Amino acid sequence: MRYILENELIKAEIESFGGELKSLVCKATGQEYMWEADPAFWGKTSPVLFPFIGKLEDASYEYENKRYEIEKHGFARDMEFDVAEREEDIITFFIESNENTLKKFPFSFRLEILYELEDSGITEKWRVINKGSVTMYFSMGGHPAFACPPKNGKKDAGLRRTDCFLKLYEENLQPYTGNEVRSAEIMVPEGLLTGASFPVEVEESLIPVKEHIFDKDALCLEKQGVKALGICDAAGREYVRLEADCPVWGIWSVPDSNAAYICLEPWWGICDSRGYGGTLQERPYTNSAEAGEVWEQSFKITVS
Repeated sequence: MRYILENELIKAEIESFGGELKSLVCKATGQEYMWEADPAFWGKTSPVLFPFIGKLEDASYEYENKRYEIEKHGFARDMEFDVAEREEDIITFFIESNENTLKKFPFSFRLEILYELEDSGITEKWRVINKGSVTMYFSMGGHPAFACPPKNGKKDAGLRRTDCFLKLYEENLQPYTGNEVRSAEIMVPEGLLTGASFPVEVEESLIPVKEHIFDKDALCLEKQGVKALGICDAAGREYVRLEADCPVWGIWSVPDSNAAYICLEPWWGICDSRGYGGTLQERPYTNSAEAGEVWEQSFKITVS
């Protein structure tokens, strides 16, 4: 079921299946900022990644001397969420562990996703509640896909995403001052980290969206001081920005430049490295919540 939030400036639509943000529109202009989920390229818009991000070695992991199999990005994105609270500009969805989740992820939990509008932005807040008696280990991430190029009607007719730019920010939304970032290399098509990295040039805080920028899967930026990412149009004007205090950023789209979207992904977790043989607890960037504890994080999308 679709739910609508709106204020004087923007209107958002959130789908209860997956708790997924599907639309974000400027009410004055009618401009849509989210990807339309065309299945010819990628049929989702903003899935929630829980309790894992990306792929695992052999699609499985070890916990307490037992091996569990689980799908890429976990199961939350493919579950129906219930509504816990709803107002004109705020809504909270939730799921809870059940017989099916416990077969893949042996922890009792409640996951809450709150969406809140504020001026020309929407904040997505997560609360992972450990309802069990043992420490819970998990990853959590966002995967919002934004229209690229922007959908401004005739104004941007004929443009492609390769006409656009990514903008990087440091602390306090200061433009990124470095001349490059390094991306962890992902093995295609396996979707696992190779252990290598490669440089991505940054000029005056901007990265051009070149034709082959996603040939090696997502750009994966670990701990490099990036606090926000924006997408700019062909004239260098930023039209959408995502702010998050996350340890890892994913920037992704399919390699085909006819796919008119780019995902800006704040990650509290990461996919496995090739040949990974450690336990669940030892996975890089893994989060934990003690029995009865609540883990919280959030990110904000702002549109121009």
